[in-house]
Amino acid sequence: MPEQDFTAYLDRRDHLGDRTSLYRAVAAHTGARRVLYPGSYLDLAPSTVWPDVTYLDADARARRAFQGSDATALAARRKEYPEHPRITFVPGDYTRTLAELPEAEWDLVLSLYAGPVSEHATRCLRPGGWLLANNSHADAGLAHLDPRYRLAAVLHLDPGRDPGRPRLTTDDLDRCLQPKRPPHPTREQLHAAGSGTAYTHPATAYLFRLHSPAHGR
Repeated sequence: MPEQDFTAYLDRRDHLGDRTSLYRAVAAHTGARRVLYPGSYLDLAPSTVWPDVTYLDADARARRAFQGSDATALAARRKEYPEHPRITFVPGDYTRTLAELPEAEWDLVLSLYAGPVSEHATRCLRPGGWLLANNSHADAGLAHLDPRYRLAAVLHLDPGRDPGRPRLTTDDLDRCLQPKRPPHPTREQLHAAGSGTAYTHPATAYLFRLHSPAHGR
């Protein structure tokens, strides 16, 4: 029952509240069209906001759900754009499969609860592309340490207050990635910890922009 798998996931409230509203705010700010989503699991919400999304996941349930036509049919009913949805699913561990994808083809990478996505997916971003990351598995911190990226905005979602209206701000960004206990952990320390550091002014998600060539570090 793949469609029921998708709808159950889309309609629930999770750590990010309503992800569709989060994606909608990012879409309005970035103008992105092609989106890459490593570690997506069953989160089909990007395809309601963006017309061209590539999903990557190693989970067997996600693979089964994306194999048929249900994902495209459900996205077509919920979409907020005129085109027919284009959905691609790449099975397997993204640390391997991302290396097999073309370079500089996508406008936006989503990194939510899926590990150090940015370290593997940046090569796939076009110059001036975007990375949306949260701090669950330290990817926001890793992007902060990556000289190719600059923090462009932060997003705040309060599911208990107004889940349909995330707040995106570009002000006072310097304070958003300041650790409560300086100095900021190194890349090696973040990898060893496997989780993000505590920041003085945390956000729900962090939007970075790629300013340097994506290949190489």
